[in-house]
Amino acid sequence: MRNLFTISQAVKSCGISRATILRLEEKGLLTPTFVDKKTGYRYYDNHNISRILQIKNFLNMGMSYDDALLYYNSNGKSEELLKIIEDRYLLAKHTYEEMKLRTENKEKITFEFVTLPEYICYQREYSSTTTDNRYINMYNLFHEVVEKEYKPLPSGSLFVINKRTDFIDNEFKNIECDFICCVPLEPDHAPEDAVVYPSCNAFSCLYYGPYRNAKRVYDELGEKIRELGIKPTGYVRAIAIVAPYTGRDINTENYVTRLAVPIE
Repeated sequence: MRNLFTISQAVKSCGISRATILRLEEKGLLTPTFVDKKTGYRYYDNHNISRILQIKNFLNMGMSYDDALLYYNSNGKSEELLKIIEDRYLLAKHTYEEMKLRTENKEKITFEFVTLPEYICYQREYSSTTTDNRYINMYNLFHEVVEKEYKPLPSGSLFVINKRTDFIDNEFKNIECDFICCVPLEPDHAPEDAVVYPSCNAFSCLYYGPYRNAKRVYDELGEKIRELGIKPTGYVRAIAIVAPYTGRDINTENYVTRLAVPIE
């Protein structure tokens, strides 16, 4: 028909299968512009083609058919879907940052303002210990989460809250401090004693390099905070993007960590 496309033309234009187009119709995501009652042939217009391409892009982003349907039914204003996409974005961002720094393969510190998402965490506080003991504590806590059948949040990196403010006052002491190990969980699978950390603004530094330089990293972070006149509102979080509990074969020279300080 004039100005309309057959399903074969739509398939070729959009680079998908006929079965996929029929599945989109079955899911309520696509309605042909015209269906010939005698032959059953389907015809599509430019708007149909544009929607198919947009849905294809959604699927490539990791969204499901149900996610796409929620997008259209809410006219693109779903807070639920926004949260889903935000979680996936953070996971992709973390992976990008880790790979970029390791590919460049040189020690580096970068500073930026970030927004930390809300996390519901299974956590435990520990007294001052060595770095090796801290690793063991986090490893054991993560094991406990899995053993109790809680669900770790895929987009939520494990993090440690270091209970120290000395570096902000330019008095960093190269000693261990008390800390809280936190494992972010999927909200629907968190126990009653899980702790909620609301979303907040933070000033952070992303560091690539060995842990033995921790004092210098904290010193530079504290200096930047003082220089910019930033007012912290909480303890610093050490957010592990790549750390020993995520892989046995990662050399300690190749750790990637974000230090994030909640701010006003």
